[in-house]
Amino acid sequence: MAAEVPDGRDSFSRAFGAALTASGISLSSLQRRLVARANPVSLTTLSYWRSGERAPEGAASLAAVEDIERLLGLPSGALGGLVPERVRLGALHEPRNPFTEEQITRALSETLELLDAPPLDITRELSTHVIADVSADGYLRRRAAQTLIQSVIPATVDHVTYTLLSAEDVIDRPEMTVRGARMVRDHLHVSEHVYAYVLKLDQPLTLGATTMIEVTMEGHEEYTSQPETGAFVVRPIRDLVLWTRFHEDAVPDWLDELERTESTDGTVYRPLRPQTSVHQTRRDFGPGALGIRWGYDDR
Repeated sequence: MAAEVPDGRDSFSRAFGAALTASGISLSSLQRRLVARANPVSLTTLSYWRSGERAPEGAASLAAVEDIERLLGLPSGALGGLVPERVRLGALHEPRNPFTEEQITRALSETLELLDAPPLDITRELSTHVIADVSADGYLRRRAAQTLIQSVIPATVDHVTYTLLSAEDVIDRPEMTVRGARMVRDHLHVSEHVYAYVLKLDQPLTLGATTMIEVTMEGHEEYTSQPETGAFVVRPIRDLVLWTRFHEDAVPDWLDELERTESTDGTVYRPLRPQTSVHQTRRDFGPGALGIRWGYDDR
């Protein structure tokens, strides 16, 4: 894999910002005009270019810069000539996260023991519907999961355990609202890669009985190395529905579906068409993970 390091992006961002101000055209108006001229650059990407956080790269972005010059009444190359060249570093090995699957398993075991948590396998999920909202800055702001669970043991179930795991990114303790149950205890592992919480059900379950739980998490996920959202199930689930909704100013430039099950060779990524909302459905899915990841500007 070849990596490139941008240089001098501030010159481009300053010139772009000054030209935009002088033209009297707002960033959102410029974005709409670009879309109308078949240059669908997201408002988030334009904002990144103006702030200098990112610079245009790739054929599609450079074509958009040429169109911006025309829309702002600039000479050809006035902005394009300031797009920073990149230094080729040659082949780099993919980074390996030092936090291994074995360490995740050990951290989870330690967390569940500390919580005196009920076993994870005393219930099963029959269906889960997840709605995730991405805000104007391109990050996940809210995730609401509605789950129909069923008891699978003879004893009465009045507490259940849920976990959040991440091998790549650290986890913050989320702001959480629960319906159908209430949180009685939680713990974030010292590694910050495992978070678990125990819920007391509003309606205790006998064998085969079902109940609904809704868990809503709020928060900013800027700490993630790659914006994504999805669901992970440890047992086959009859019905899994994911609906991810993007703010109109944060429609991504690229979008991938990700799926991992026992039948796939690792995680499979499939490109999707970027749009304001994406839904994914699976029947009789799992164990495994399903979700999407997204980004802005060319990869």
